[in-house]
Amino acid sequence: MRILLTNDDGYDQPGLLELENLLKDEHEIWIVAPLHHCSGTSHALGLYASMELKEEGPRKWSLEGTPTDCVKVALMEVMKDNPPDLLISGINPGANLANNIFYSGTVAAATEAALWDITSIAISVQVTSLGRKPFFRTASSVLKSLMETGIAEKIPEGTVLNINVPEVEPEEITGMKWTKMARFAADISFRQLEPGRVFAYDRYRSLPVVDPLDSDVDAISRSMVSLTLLDSNRTSSAVPPDLELTDGSS
Repeated sequence: MRILLTNDDGYDQPGLLELENLLKDEHEIWIVAPLHHCSGTSHALGLYASMELKEEGPRKWSLEGTPTDCVKVALMEVMKDNPPDLLISGINPGANLANNIFYSGTVAAATEAALWDITSIAISVQVTSLGRKPFFRTASSVLKSLMETGIAEKIPEGTVLNINVPEVEPEEITGMKWTKMARFAADISFRQLEPGRVFAYDRYRSLPVVDPLDSDVDAISRSMVSLTLLDSNRTSSAVPPDLELTDGSS
């Protein structure tokens, strides 16, 4: 299988290298990933600056752009004659759960590929302490297990499989669960560096969620792997309001 790897942390970061080492013996691996750290950039594009693409090794490039830029350049330039069968974005050090999915460069990169009907996976591992080393080996073992089930052939077209792995050793995982995206009931507060004038986001902390049942946040809290299908088509399934609308015809 031809697999494109990317992330939002940088082309030389350990989570990406873990993926490469896991997959390189059985698959054809291509890497196009950001030159610099791009966490929290969501689906941003580098529209107002040039982006240098630099070859870092065989089938491996860094791009001075966002994760979404990396996927676009990979699909439209680097791999235009050899499109990938699968894109995997990660392994991100820090879970991408609930509202944070919208801000995630890791998930955005996978979503960009899904928009073009490329089978896509985003994988992240929970990190609850800044001083603690991420459990990349656990995330790697989870992905290996899922790949052996043929998951890449089973992901519905136009969706992203968002995998979140708990902060435990592989043998301490209590199971895997299909989940829904939670919604936080509160938000991270700001720190006022200069009262009323200079602000910074406070450190991340666990937040309560609305309706935790079967959610990604709940699964992780119980040391389970959360598997969530995210749709790249953002049209709501809700019934539109009953309005009298003209159809534009004369």
